[in-house]
Amino acid sequence: MRSISEFVVKSEIEMRKLGYSLTNLFQSQDLITFTGDLGVGKTFLCKSIINKLTRFKEITSPTFNIVNTYYFKNEIEIWHCDFYRIDSFNEVEEIGVFEDLKKKILFLEWPKFTKEISQFDPLNISIEMVNCEDKKISNFRKISLHGSQKWYSRFNKIMTLIK
Repeated sequence: MRSISEFVVKSEIEMRKLGYSLTNLFQSQDLITFTGDLGVGKTFLCKSIINKLTRFKEITSPTFNIVNTYYFKNEIEIWHCDFYRIDSFNEVEEIGVFEDLKKKILFLEWPKFTKEISQFDPLNISIEMVNCEDKKISNFRKISLHGSQKWYSRFNKIMTLIK
């Protein structure tokens, strides 16, 4: 995986705007993974992206359900998954997360099983806290995108269109 881009967001508003901008990258068969410490904003960013794509107002965390699905255009489903409580890839296969990917976009928080997931050419979005010298607690987050050449090319094409 190669580094594609990095952003520093300073508020929930900026995080939401970044999520809205990233929606231009996604299409069916995509797997987007979200990594970062507990409470860093993975679910918030997922919710922002899904809200923009689907126009659903109530996007809930899949922490306890493991998978929440939302309908997108042309019979495409968005699967918002959380593998925090999953212990084996067999459990993932039983749920059917990677079945019929042509009709899905997968957003996956806590992407365990990196070896198995790598075959689906994921875009990884990593979120981490950024410390500020003048504050003990910071709302700043560094968002890093990593992926294959396909993701790098797609990102650069979209960035060119935006500019």
